[in-house]
Amino acid sequence: MGSASGAAKVAVVRLTTSRMPQAKETSSTTIAASRVATLTEASGALPVNSAASFLHHLCLDRADRWYPLLAVHYLTYACRFRCPYCSNGEGRPYPTMPSPALPGSRVLELLRIIRSHSDHLVLTGGEPLEHPDVAEVLEGLKPLKFRGVILTTNGQGLEPVLPAVARSVRYLVCSLQTLDSRKGDLGYGSVPGTHERILENIDRAARWPGRRFEIIISSVVTPGRIAELYGVYRYAQERGFRLAACPQLVGVKAHADLARSGEYRAFFNFLIAEKKRGARIQGTVDYLEHLRDLRKFSCRPFALLVVDPTGQVFYPCLELGRFAGNLFEEPDLHRLRLRGAAKHGPQPDCDTRCHSACALGFSRLLANPLSGLHEAVCWGRGWWGGLSRPKPGPRAPEGRLASTAPLSRAL
Repeated sequence: MGSASGAAKVAVVRLTTSRMPQAKETSSTTIAASRVATLTEASGALPVNSAASFLHHLCLDRADRWYPLLAVHYLTYACRFRCPYCSNGEGRPYPTMPSPALPGSRVLELLRIIRSHSDHLVLTGGEPLEHPDVAEVLEGLKPLKFRGVILTTNGQGLEPVLPAVARSVRYLVCSLQTLDSRKGDLGYGSVPGTHERILENIDRAARWPGRRFEIIISSVVTPGRIAELYGVYRYAQERGFRLAACPQLVGVKAHADLARSGEYRAFFNFLIAEKKRGARIQGTVDYLEHLRDLRKFSCRPFALLVVDPTGQVFYPCLELGRFAGNLFEEPDLHRLRLRGAAKHGPQPDCDTRCHSACALGFSRLLANPLSGLHEAVCWGRGWWGGLSRPKPGPRAPEGRLASTAPLSRAL
């Protein structure tokens, strides 16, 4: 996921033109939309309830039911950047993968089906802002009435779509690994000035008049670059942004050097301590501890619905890269789960892997629901203690903050 939470690495199967929806699927789409509309009209509201879905996973988790708490749609796999940590579950860089893209109107048809199953949506990639009809898609989100839309981006193409983002997005997730623009440009594999432009675009988003969306800075913890993340953390906290950090994955496994790195462990200990003080850090303390220790966990893939650019549904998860079917052809998730099980077998018991925001986050929350209460306590400490701009322990060299000075003065 090149920019998705900046840290969640996923596996994707190579797409071929044979998987693209064909003309005959138009009638399937019409039927799917009709079934969604019927449910909506009959109930007077969209037929989704996140609380009921959570209780299902917590208490029942039937093998013939699929109630996602979050839907993730890969708008495109395309991305101009060449970030060294960004690859699929087989270790293949996303920019080298085929990237079919549906027309904007067709994407909105797909999102309408997804809305019938989930209150919350992540639009990701690749780089979703490189979809040719991304403006149309963002403008069309409002009528679908998702309770929360998360847009992940590297930030380069953010400026022209900010009006649509402000109207439709609740969480804007921007990837950022360093405050050193020279290193940033090298990491992107892009032309000089790209990193500066991204920082400027984040500034623009932060200053947007009447801004109601939250900004999250997402960082990948990579060997040899951990010290720079303290500066990124300060950058986020001083602006009231949230920081999300995940380890670099090579395929589905955390980079081998991280497991034996004292610097890696010290950074997550730092984040955990700051989190307990009430700092704006993504994830529960339990979740952060699992990232720090790279512990094995029991995955709950059916808490998510993950859909590729053409409507194919991953089964049971992105990381395994297998499909249950296409939502245009079969909008019923329960049937898709049964179809997936018939084609690929039941959910496997995997080894230690997939320390990413989506896979680990929901799995740990369902395994330890009381961690959510602790999250509320941490938030309360931050609110009562006025920690919207906490002062963390280790400081980054002053030079790394130079490019952010304009926003600091404005705030």
